[in-house]
Formats: sequence, C-alpha cells, structure tokens
Amino acid sequence: MKGSELPEMPTGTVWKAGGEAPVVWQVRFNHGGGYSYRLCPASEPLTEECFQALPLDFVEDKQALLFANGSKLPIAGVFTTTGTSPLNSTWARLPIPSGGLGPRCSCNMDTHYHPADFSCGCNMGEQADGCHTPGNCSSGACEPCPETAGSDCSRCANPPKDGQMFPTAYDHALSERPAVYDMVKVPMVPPGKYVVGFRYDCDATAQVWSNCADITIA
Repeated sequence: MKGSELPEMPTGTVWKAGGEAPVVWQVRFNHGGGYSYRLCPASEPLTEECFQALPLDFVEDKQALLFANGSKLPIAGVFTTTGTSPLNSTWARLPIPSGGLGPRCSCNMDTHYHPADFSCGCNMGEQADGCHTPGNCSSGACEPCPETAGSDCSRCANPPKDGQMFPTAYDHALSERPAVYDMVKVPMVPPGKYVVGFRYDCDATAQVWSNCADITIA
C-alpha cells in the first residue's frame, strides 16, 4: 500500500500558524545527504507536487542532536537554498557523518555480497567489499558514485583515515545514534488538518526516503 493512501492517523499535535514547531528524525543506516520538511493540506492528494507547494523554513540557530535520555546538544547546522527543489526552499545537511555502512559500490542490492555486475557504472575495485582486498583501495580514492537505480556507494563517501566526512559535535564512537532535532517555521496558512512531509535525499546511495505525520494547524 502506498504511504500516501494510508488512513488518517491523528497525532493530537497542533501547530500555530505563524509560529514555530519542533520536528525530529533519526537515521539508522546513514548514507549522508540532506533533508527538508513540507506541508500538504490533508484534504488534497498527498503528491510530491502538493508537498513542494508548501516547503517549510528552518529556524537555523535551533538545530540540535537529541539523545535517548532527552538531552539536546545544540549544533551549528548547515543549510542551503542553492540548487534546491522547489526553487529557494531550504534544505538541511544531515549533521551526523556517515559511518561506513554498506558496500563500496554495488549495482544490485539483492546480490551485493557477490559482486559481479558493473552495468550500473561501478568500476573494478569499487565493488562490494572491494576495499577489503589488499591493494584495491590503498590510496583511499573512490570513483564518483554513478547514482543509478539500485547502486550503493556508501563506503565511497567516507575518507579512509577516520571514516568521517566532517567533524562531529559529539563522540562519534558512541554506540548510541542521536536523533536530529530541528525547529521549523509554521507558515500563515488557513486553519485545518495538514500532513507534514519529510523528504531525505541520500548522498551515497541512489535513494530518497520519506515519512509523514498528521497534524492540525490552528
């Protein structure tokens, strides 16, 4: 069943038009990239076009990492309006660097432990488990991810020394994966029922992930 066709699941959450609202998400398999939040009236079909019509702006100085004990660690987030879709909408970088999950480059995720297919643009030495073979990746260099359907280059996104694309504000060796806490600006829209849409575009895989929640705006 399409998620866009699921029945309403009331959350009891009420946002105030013109105000601010907290949103939280947590990544389990980190492929880097960026994300955005959008709105669509619950009375309309939940299409990408509907969500793109109401992108939400971030309160950029209120991003934080949220831990299981409820504590928040404020961080300086990275946000951009350049090259985003829809035009001039704000996207945020996933503030937790990817940690080397997944193969180097795989064309078929169903068979990525037995690499043999390079039809999606992967190169020899970049295949799944390629960097576990002595000599294949001694320089740490990786070809750009082909970004074709089904390809996965999540290990290629990590530098060879410390496995991090950028410094973290917390001990990256912790087993706990913190959630990402943001504050978004609620637009001045007519009161009623809305669906909050979350879109996450991966960097190291050819994937887009999404989620949504039912809210009321008063």
